[in-house]
Amino acid sequence: MPVTVAVALALGGVAVCPEAHAILRRHDVADAQYVVAAEEYPAVVDLLEPGDCLATLIAPSWLLTAAHCAEHVELPHVIRVAGQDHDVMGVVCERAYDGDVNDIALVHIDPPVDGVAPIPIYRDRDEVGQLVTFVGRGDSGTGLDGQRGAVLDLLTRRATNRVHDSSKRWLELVFESPEDPSVTALEGISGDGDSGGPAFVETSDGPRIAGVSSWQAGAEKNIGLYGAREFYTRVSRHAELVDEVTGPAWDGEYRRCRPACSVGAVGAPRHHPIGAALLALALGAGWMRARRAAATRGAKQRTGNGRRVCLEPVAIVTFETDH
Repeated sequence: MPVTVAVALALGGVAVCPEAHAILRRHDVADAQYVVAAEEYPAVVDLLEPGDCLATLIAPSWLLTAAHCAEHVELPHVIRVAGQDHDVMGVVCERAYDGDVNDIALVHIDPPVDGVAPIPIYRDRDEVGQLVTFVGRGDSGTGLDGQRGAVLDLLTRRATNRVHDSSKRWLELVFESPEDPSVTALEGISGDGDSGGPAFVETSDGPRIAGVSSWQAGAEKNIGLYGAREFYTRVSRHAELVDEVTGPAWDGEYRRCRPACSVGAVGAPRHHPIGAALLALALGAGWMRARRAAATRGAKQRTGNGRRVCLEPVAIVTFETDH
């Protein structure tokens, strides 16, 4: 018996609500120079699962991460910090998060962490030109091949870059090639799986979190190549949120991260193909949110984690099938 199936098509293809990518590094520097023991950064932890979103301990009971990662935290959930399990009690998302801007959230864990020093946030507005160090455990590759040539090995890597520019909401990094005079010794950029990870600046009082990994600009095929532009949520702009939630005046209320295009969740593998998403629609799966899917929305690519595909209906196409 013929069945008519309606498929919603997106203008210009599938749209992605933004997301950031593990570390893409210089091709002329040995990978061993980037690899570090995870124990060197005990405050940087896996949020969802190894290789899929990071978070940083900023207080004994609080982690800082990207909102587009925190929206995928489902209770009950356990996070491991320095070999000890901690239950997630809830998430406090930035009120103005819309699936795009204000991509920052705090995750409440219990019991409080003991034996690992929290890393405070950076509060000054002089980030431009500063050297930043960031840490990742997602995909890894070089600037010659970019994200498409990256592989997931779950090793912890750290890389450096300089804050190229800043705006009200973002810190911008540029992945310079070895020939560029401003390239850093361990130049790199985030890779798929590193969203939510920190960008540290060094101060006289130790490291501080200046940014949270969010997204890269450009067509998907150019992600992770030399010249790529990456954007970190500017943490200094959200100091009031951090103080409100981690301080004694917190009202105890959790705020789930609710992106503008959030609709029913369907599990999907990393780099979920666009065609499969459309097929799922045709089979009646409905609107689909696929974590870490390979697609683009405009010129934004989430660097890798908790990634959502948002299909924006423009036309309805119907066809018949003998089912």
